[in-house]
Order: sequence, then C-alpha cells, then structure tokens
Amino acid sequence: IRESLQVVRSRDPHIHRMPFLDAGHKLGGKKEGGGGSDYHALGAMEVICSSMAKTLQTALHPPDWLQGNYMVVRYEDLVVEPIKTLRQVYSFVNLAVSPEMENAWRTALSYQQIKQVEEYCHQPMVLLGYERAGSPEEVKDLSRTLLRKPRL
Repeated sequence: IRESLQVVRSRDPHIHRMPFLDAGHKLGGKKEGGGGSDYHALGAMEVICSSMAKTLQTALHPPDWLQGNYMVVRYEDLVVEPIKTLRQVYSFVNLAVSPEMENAWRTALSYQQIKQVEEYCHQPMVLLGYERAGSPEEVKDLSRTLLRKPRL
C-alpha cells in the first residue's frame, strides 16, 4: 500500500486522468462510487506508463553520454530466446557465459518439482502459452522451447 501511495502521490498534475470506459467496473470490488481503489489504480497506471514512455523516448533518442552505455532487454526476448538473450547481455557487460549458466535455467528444478508446478499452475500456463514437459529429457532439451502461441 505504501508503494502504491507513493506512486499516486508522484503523479504528474499536468496529465488529465480519464475515467475507466466501463463505468460499471470497480477495481476494488466496491458496489457504489468506485471508492479510492479506482483512483489509486488509475494514478498508478498514469505514473508507470508516463515513466515508461519517457524511458523509451530516451532509449530511442539517447543523449551523447548515454549512447552505448545501456542495453534494452525485453522480457519476451528472454522467454523466446533465453540463451541468445543471456549471451547478448553478458557480452554487453564484457562477461563470458559459462556452460553452467546456459544449462541451469531449465535444470534448476527436479522433474518432480516441475510437474508439481505444472499441476498447480496449469490454467495460467495454458493461457500464457506454456506446454507441459513430457519427460525429464524434454526439459533438458534446450532446443525445445516449451512455448506455443498464448491463448490471450
């Protein structure tokens, strides 16, 4: 709550906040009036998106002192091509990726633990486009992505 309030308090007063398009939607579950939950959520979205836009604009048009001193890494790149992305990040900071680093990300959990996570998280995994691992060998086969097109 404290962090949410800090985000809302730091919002730009020059930005006009629009109400939700769905007037019946209440983020906080309150039936009448919307209450503070909608206000805080809208304020948080406003601050986060505004900050993200400023950061992206800086990345697209960096000042001289910043050029070559940062690297943009998207989460999707890590999911789709984790080894390639890991190598790019390590190369950017002049480090070498060890074979253990390349292999550990998919072998940190035992197959039994993976099956347990898949059982508990089956629904969100399906929606997000993750496939279930069929065998311990399949998990360790890094050429197989275990991702498909998400249903969302």
